[in-house]
Amino acid sequence: MAEITQNNGEKFGEFSARYEGERAGVLQYEWLDENTFNIAHTEVEDHFEGKGIGKDLVTSAVEFARKDGKKIRATCPFAKSVLEKDASTHDVFSA
Repeated sequence: MAEITQNNGEKFGEFSARYEGERAGVLQYEWLDENTFNIAHTEVEDHFEGKGIGKDLVTSAVEFARKDGKKIRATCPFAKSVLEKDASTHDVFSA
């Protein structure tokens, strides 16, 4: 599993993934209001594809939303697909 860190700003934030010490991917989000953020972009470095990094990033966003009582939207096609397919995320995901 990747090591995920979060950098949350007032308007924008991101989750960064490192795998075996290297930058592996990033999930970027923007705050729509004080209770909802939109996942705008998810990117995994080419040589880390197929290791579940993207899904780990989305899972970290879901955990953050649950912990802080927030809702998620997703304009990023990858994140939206992951969230739509996983019924366990529908408590925080609003399409």
